[in-house]
Amino acid sequence: MVMLDSFQAHSRDLLEGLKDLEGLSELRGDDGITRTVAELAEKLASNSFYLVVLGEFKRGKSTFINSLLGTKLLPTSVVPLTSIVTILYYGEREKIEVIFLDDTRKETKREGLPDYVTEKGNPGNEKKVKRVEISYPSDYLKGGVHIIDTPGVGSIFEDNTKVTYDFLPKVDAALFLISADPPISRAELDFLKDVSKYVNKIFFIQNKIDYIPDEDDRNESMMFSRKVIEDALGSQVEIYPLSAKMALTGKLNKDPELIEASYLPRLDSLLADFLTREKGKILLQSIYKNARKLLSDEEFAIQLEQRAIATPLEELENKIRLFEEKIEEIQDEKQSNSYMFEVEIKRIMDGLDRDLERLRKRVLPKLYDELNDIGKSHRNLDIKEYIKVIEDALRKGIVKTFDEWIMKEEEKLNEDYSRISRQYSDRANKIIDILVKASAELFDIQLEYVKGEEELSTDKRFYYLLGDPPRFFDLAGAIDFFSRTFLPKGLSQAKVLRDVMKKLPERIDANCGRVRADFMYRIRESFLKFRWDLNSKIDATTESIRQALNKAMEMKKNSAIEMEKRQAQLKEQQERLESLKKEFGAMEKRLASL
Repeated sequence: MVMLDSFQAHSRDLLEGLKDLEGLSELRGDDGITRTVAELAEKLASNSFYLVVLGEFKRGKSTFINSLLGTKLLPTSVVPLTSIVTILYYGEREKIEVIFLDDTRKETKREGLPDYVTEKGNPGNEKKVKRVEISYPSDYLKGGVHIIDTPGVGSIFEDNTKVTYDFLPKVDAALFLISADPPISRAELDFLKDVSKYVNKIFFIQNKIDYIPDEDDRNESMMFSRKVIEDALGSQVEIYPLSAKMALTGKLNKDPELIEASYLPRLDSLLADFLTREKGKILLQSIYKNARKLLSDEEFAIQLEQRAIATPLEELENKIRLFEEKIEEIQDEKQSNSYMFEVEIKRIMDGLDRDLERLRKRVLPKLYDELNDIGKSHRNLDIKEYIKVIEDALRKGIVKTFDEWIMKEEEKLNEDYSRISRQYSDRANKIIDILVKASAELFDIQLEYVKGEEELSTDKRFYYLLGDPPRFFDLAGAIDFFSRTFLPKGLSQAKVLRDVMKKLPERIDANCGRVRADFMYRIRESFLKFRWDLNSKIDATTESIRQALNKAMEMKKNSAIEMEKRQAQLKEQQERLESLKKEFGAMEKRLASL
């Protein structure tokens, strides 16, 4: 089964409908509607969905992705890959780009990829690679699907685990690979518990089933892994067998029997169903609802112009004056709405400050006690080992505490953001309703009310500030040089501990400030963008109505023949619009069948 066939078919239908609607709005000169339709089409065409392949080191993640694509695109190795995330997306031709930490880019060939993503070619990421992006002409990547290859969790390289954990918030669905031999490990279970906090949909895949030829032994291994996972997560799961190696070999050799024996077609079908029904349907319905709203707006504009042309000049001038008065009232409503938004932003930031203060009061005393205990219990070590112990304690204490707090605080802020944005969206839509209904009543037009659908954020989270994470503690800067060199061991250890304790409050405050600034920037960017989008919709509706009335006024100044010609054009546009309504009605039925 070709992945996403159903979703792509519905996308094509909807894109065609949007193209027809865009053509009508261009014909009428409705720039606001034309622009919004183009934005909807771009959103549908470029919709991104992150399908991330996760798992412990050497579970066959890269081979699995290669088997989906049917080519040896990603390097596979008997040693770990370095801490680089690789993002694959659809493109008409194969193109591999390496993005460095300074955001410069370098294109490379397939054979040159190991020089950047393997520990052998790029030890410890000495080449300072941020990520690799690969465009490739595969059906698996159509429809906005991005397949992500992450470094293996549990390898000897700590940075690999950190990079994979850092990527979890971006995950829409996960393919969690375990192995048939050996079965799931304790480290994988710990990782899985963390993944489940971020990801609602996880496909469990037991790879390398070819390592266990006996079917009974294979089933026993899968039953064992399933029970262990269910006990860890507290919910039922299903595990899908796979031999990525067999699937890739089968595709390379065009051997359908080997592909079937690999169990890939079954997994392919499951992924297609999920992406179409659970993810694709939501996107399509959202685009459809907004397109129907624009179609309704265009219909109203046509009817408004028709009625306005038929209205005596003096009466028309009076109604236009009343409409402009209503616009003045609406400007006041917009200002009130914006003020409400600013108040809510301040309220969120005040809550963030309170949470940060509670973090300070909770963290500092606990860290003081822990560092004192650790320092006293390791007095037998030399100064270099002693500093390493203190450094490890700080990493486990400060960094872990901040990481956990940031994750929880982000969830809380997301809830607040969603609630406030919905309130603002509702108020903006009410303003639009008032505007449209007022003009409809002036010209006695019956409205077919179609509500648009607002999306708070394309990735269901607020704006992300890209950049380096905070450096929570600079141990070298906290410890006096003489503490590490010339003093006797006992005095050096005591001075190391005092230096760290003295610097600790300052560093905690500095990082609290950094976190606050980061959150504040992200919150304001999200709110301002959302407010701008909604105000643009209000302005577009205002402009569309004003434009229709102005066209009618211009017609009043022309000859009777020109007025008749314009009325004929409007009638033709109305017929074209009726055809579009039928087209969108058929789409609605097809979407309901998904």
